[in-house]
Amino acid sequence: MAATFEFKHHWPVTLEFPRAGGVTTLSRSFTWTLRILCCVALGVTGYLALTALRSEDVAGCGNGAVFDCSYVLSSRWSKFLGLPVSVPAFALYCVVMTALFLCGPAAKRSLVRAAWGVVTVGAISAGLAALWFLSLQVFAVGHLCAYCIAAHLCGLALCLAVLWKRPLGGRMTANLTGVAVLGVATLIGTQVLSAPPQTFKVEHYAPQPPATASSAPAASKSDTQAKPEQKAQAQVFEPPSGIPDDDK
Repeated sequence: MAATFEFKHHWPVTLEFPRAGGVTTLSRSFTWTLRILCCVALGVTGYLALTALRSEDVAGCGNGAVFDCSYVLSSRWSKFLGLPVSVPAFALYCVVMTALFLCGPAAKRSLVRAAWGVVTVGAISAGLAALWFLSLQVFAVGHLCAYCIAAHLCGLALCLAVLWKRPLGGRMTANLTGVAVLGVATLIGTQVLSAPPQTFKVEHYAPQPPATASSAPAASKSDTQAKPEQKAQAQVFEPPSGIPDDDK
């Protein structure tokens, strides 16, 4: 006689793993959180890039003992291949923002996978670059930039969020992390090996009041007496040498 045994076990939590070539299902709130972080980073880096290209001072970050944006943004570490580092940072966040809007529920699965790959590389690159530039501000430059810190915090938040959720799975995320590490290593190597660019420091002085007649220095007596003598000498005419005299 054969006996049949049936075991039933109900898991309290459903575990979902991405299939080969698949994408983990993510909530809309998570995607919108990444988009908001990108918007903030875009605004900050765009403002820094605009002021740097125009050689203007940033607002609300004066010459303080700790926070001095002008000093940080004019240091040798503020340039990459001759451009302000805020310019490639702005371009990076533009790419990540575009990829996040391609991750909609109505998009094709292949497009969503490619978009999350771009987001993963961009977010991890932003986080690693943020660690590099924050370390430079603390240990190399000796001053902090409030705008830069705001952009770096957005990059760190994006990086941690992507590493936490891992939209493409653990293995693919690890591979894309290697790509991001290679890109940031190229950035660091270029900055370290490049010659320091020529920098300028802009100093502002308070405007001086215009000079009045009472404040003008009085002419000395000797200068007053010398003026008629110079005028008399200027009126004397002497004929040039070599011209014969008419009386002879």
